[in-house]
Amino acid sequence: MLPLLDEKIRKALEPAFTGKTVIVTVGNPLRKDDGVGVYIGEKLAPVLPPCFRLIQAGFAPERFIDDILSEQPAKVIFIDAASFGGVPGEIRVLTEEEVVSVTLSTHTFPLPVIARIVADATGCEVVFVGIQPEDVSFGEGLSEAVERAASAIVAYLGGLRYA
Repeated sequence: MLPLLDEKIRKALEPAFTGKTVIVTVGNPLRKDDGVGVYIGEKLAPVLPPCFRLIQAGFAPERFIDDILSEQPAKVIFIDAASFGGVPGEIRVLTEEEVVSVTLSTHTFPLPVIARIVADATGCEVVFVGIQPEDVSFGEGLSEAVERAASAIVAYLGGLRYA
């Protein structure tokens, strides 16, 4: 399979067995690798299987809470850059506690708070997928390692075939 996506990551990215799965891509494309979620959202939009609903939240995911809730999801997957001390481009499934300390502070509202609101309102499973950035300075474009990781996620999700 794809070398960047181990079994834990593939499982985290899979849709819920029953019900709708919402993917929320997060990031700021004006801070280089922090834009990885936005990049993934743009690439996923035309290829994402119908079992998913994509919400491209950019740098203000709190503005999309109502959109997420209106889907009554069984599962929500947040995809964002996360500085967890890994190798640039490394992909990890993060716990809510880890997200508090490793996500980049370009979001107005912390992702775990948004996730808790969504989980409490819907009872859904919430998953955080983080990608280790290499460079989050001001500018556009992803580093090679982060773009490779993003492409692996897009290829995997775009290739899933569920009824």
